[in-house]
Amino acid sequence: MNDTETAGEMPMKSNHCHSRFRLIILCGIAAMLGCNAEREKDFLGSAVVECRTYDVATTAQGRIMALYTDEGRAVAKDELTAVIDTVPLTLQKQEILADMEELGSSIASQEAQNKSLEADATGAEREFNRAEELVKQGSGTEQQRDLLGTQLQSTQLRVTAMIKEKMSLIQKNKELASRLAQVEDQIRRCYVASPSSGIVLTRYRNTGEVVAPANPIFNVGEFDTMYADFFVPQPELATLALGQTVRIRLDYQAPRSRESARFIPGIITWIGSEAEFSPKNIQTRQSRNELVFRIRATIPNADGSLKRGLPVEVWR
Repeated sequence: MNDTETAGEMPMKSNHCHSRFRLIILCGIAAMLGCNAEREKDFLGSAVVECRTYDVATTAQGRIMALYTDEGRAVAKDELTAVIDTVPLTLQKQEILADMEELGSSIASQEAQNKSLEADATGAEREFNRAEELVKQGSGTEQQRDLLGTQLQSTQLRVTAMIKEKMSLIQKNKELASRLAQVEDQIRRCYVASPSSGIVLTRYRNTGEVVAPANPIFNVGEFDTMYADFFVPQPELATLALGQTVRIRLDYQAPRSRESARFIPGIITWIGSEAEFSPKNIQTRQSRNELVFRIRATIPNADGSLKRGLPVEVWR
């Protein structure tokens, strides 16, 4: 009797244990799914890393005489990268300097003549005033006074003409100085400097080729700070703000490590004001959710781990 009861209770206890075990497993799976779902809420989108690029060009025209960098090489801001032929401009500068020197001699000569004429005019005025006084006293003749007056007027007119001529020479000298400044500015533009620190991505020209103004010679990428553009649906837009910190996930396998991902910080620096996709005129709630907005995260790249074109993920 006892043996029978014992044999009947064994399957019941075994089934009960299996049920509890299955329940524990299901609870564990549900908890794991819940954690994964919670983590997925932090995922914002996928992106590709890009960098700010600069076209290094010149506003001068001429033959490239020297190139001091090449693709893949690092350049610093304001570093000299290329030199355009300056010989034609240098010849113009020498010609202008010669004209200015000649004009300076003419101005100096005019100044000397002006001083002489001004001295003659002062003497003529003094003689005229003396003759005028003598006429008033009755001891001088009006004919002599008029003659001295004519001489004074003639001298004063000559002084005025010389002053105008001197001013004309000075104006010409100013025009030459302006032309000289323009030529010197063009010569400076023949020395092409990099507008930013970075890496030379593309070289468009070779030594000996002729370039025109605004034609790029190099393309430089700024790698100390990168950015990644990602898209979020319209409901997520309200949860993001300028200056907000996000995490950039890189697929990364460190040596002697089991880590398969690495997160580095980024900052949201731009949020698009217009949707990238426009639904139909009648916007239902579902169609509004299909709107996506472009957002840009700026990422410091001090260690150089970010590369242009690298796929990444953006997380909260």
